[in-house]
Amino acid sequence: MAMTSKELVFAVFIITMYLVLNCALNLLNRWALGLYGLRFPLVMTASHMIFGACALSPLMILNESYSSRHAHVIQNDWKGLSIIAVMNGFQIACNNASLTVMELSMNQVIRAAIPVLVALIAICVESKVPSKAEVACLAVISIGVMLAVWEESKNAVLGIVLTVVSSVMQSIQMSVTGRLMSGKSGKLNSFQMTFYTGPIAFATLLPFAFITEFNIFVESVTNKPIASLGFLLGSCCVAVVYNVVLFQSVGTLSSVGTAILGNVKIVLLLFLSSLILGELAPAGARRAFPEPSLTRLRPLPPGELTGWSANQFLGCVLTFASAGAYSYIKATAPKPAPAPAPEPAPAPSQQPRLEGPGHGYIKQEGV
Repeated sequence: MAMTSKELVFAVFIITMYLVLNCALNLLNRWALGLYGLRFPLVMTASHMIFGACALSPLMILNESYSSRHAHVIQNDWKGLSIIAVMNGFQIACNNASLTVMELSMNQVIRAAIPVLVALIAICVESKVPSKAEVACLAVISIGVMLAVWEESKNAVLGIVLTVVSSVMQSIQMSVTGRLMSGKSGKLNSFQMTFYTGPIAFATLLPFAFITEFNIFVESVTNKPIASLGFLLGSCCVAVVYNVVLFQSVGTLSSVGTAILGNVKIVLLLFLSSLILGELAPAGARRAFPEPSLTRLRPLPPGELTGWSANQFLGCVLTFASAGAYSYIKATAPKPAPAPAPEPAPAPSQQPRLEGPGHGYIKQEGV
């Protein structure tokens, strides 16, 4: 069944908002955590989780259509919501933590494999088996993004481990979300997903944040109160809207479709990080700067798009072309036919009746 014009406009809106908010949040986090030196990624992520739930609480409590379902949703879907909350909280925290020790472009190299991971997990979780053409597109997209962002970079081992863990967790979370948004208690929308998962993710991250970052956060607030609190509040406002859009994109585009959109976002981030953060400067200009660490962070020199290699431009072309091909395949794929409704049993007056001597023949009523 083809999309209606209304559904198409809504899908375009969700895609646009996803790209804008995701890029803004990634660039803001990279600047604050990696370049400016606000080194409390767990505190920031926990704040994002609880802020989103609090911001949506008036809608979820005062709106009768939501408030009347709280007990039913929690009773039926608490396991799935808990898994999503824990996975979402930790994957964001790991990704944010990686930005303190590695540059954004290298972070995106590793995350380029998310669509493939999501597709593999969706086979088990959502029972969605991709076609051969879809598998080919997924492979080419990942190769294209890797070509686009690969450069001589500071391969921090800690940053790589954190990003790998974050990618695997996000893949599982997106597949489980796609299944839960039409779960036992009925279809859950993006507002409900953000509201229910926020407090659980906050409670999961808070002990780790308190143990590892309490002193760092207090020191940062003491020495840089405006920058620290302003960054927290600003990123919380962006994150609550992004989390709603993220869950909605899974419901609108499917989990694999959202992962594909994420790879298109990666290429956009390359342009923006080059223009704003200078992360694609030529290699010769970059070697004069010391490698970042958790205790010493310095901004990178300004980069230019002219410093891109032919492989990077080739990767951009492969990514956009493959993403478009995948979208076309998904849009034109035949939908599975709905299961036929069972035929009602005939009324008693229509049942065949045996007549005649020895019941040798069958006579139908009304014939």
